[in-house]
Amino acid sequence: MIAVLQHQPETGLGRLEGHLGDLAVDYEVVQTGETLPDPAAFDGAVVLGGSLSADDAALRPARRWIRGAVLSGLPYLGVCLGGQLLASALGARVGPGGAEAGIHSVFLTDAARHDVVFAGLPRRFDVFGWHGDRFDLPRGAVPLAGSLACAYQAFRYGGTAYGLQFHPEVRPHDLAGWRDLPGYRRLLDESGRDWTDVELELARAANALDDLAAHLLERWLGLVAGAPSVREGRPALASASDRATA
Repeated sequence: MIAVLQHQPETGLGRLEGHLGDLAVDYEVVQTGETLPDPAAFDGAVVLGGSLSADDAALRPARRWIRGAVLSGLPYLGVCLGGQLLASALGARVGPGGAEAGIHSVFLTDAARHDVVFAGLPRRFDVFGWHGDRFDLPRGAVPLAGSLACAYQAFRYGGTAYGLQFHPEVRPHDLAGWRDLPGYRRLLDESGRDWTDVELELARAANALDDLAAHLLERWLGLVAGAPSVREGRPALASASDRATA
C-alpha cells in the first residue's frame, strides 16, 4: 500500500494515477491538513505538489511525518513541493529562486547513469516545471539532475528516497484546474509566461511526459518492492513482474 500525501485538491496524482492502476498498486490518498496515519502502515509514500511553500506552518506535521518516514527507511517519491518537503525535512534550505514554468530541458548527472530510477533515461530530456521555490541538497544526498535555471532538479537520499523539482504527472487538464489558485497565477506572472502558450507546450509534450512518468514510477516501485518492510513481519509490496506472474 502506497501513501499519497496531497496538499490541495487541485494538485493530484495526474497521470501517475493511471500508471498505478495499470500496475495494480493499491494506494491511499491522505490529505496533509488532516491527521496523518502511521508511516509504518505503508510500503512507500508519494508526496505531491502544491502552491504552498515547504516552510508553510500548515505543512509542519507533514514535514515531521516525512522526516520520520524517510529516516525509518520508507521509500519516498516527492514531486515539486513533495521534493522540496523532503529537502526541508532533511535540513536543507528551500526558498525563492526564480519562477520556472512550462517545458524545459534537464540534464542528468554522472551519478544518475548508475541510479536505479534514472538509469536508462537520456542525458538530456524535457520536463514540465512549475515552481518559484527550489531546494538545496540535504547533507549526504546525491544530485541526479539539474537545469540551466535550477541547479537541482532531482536528488536521491539514501537508497529509496527521491525528490523531484519537476512535475512528471501534470496533464493539460490538470494545469487548467490550477487557474483558480492565486499562488499558481502569481507564479506564472513572475515567470513571464502565458497560460495558453504553456498549455500548448504541455499538450505537445504529453506522450514524452507520459513515458517519463511511467519510467520513474515503475523504477521507483521496483525499489519499493525490494525494500525491507517498515512494518515488522509484513511482506514488502510485490513487484510488477511478480504481480504479472501470480
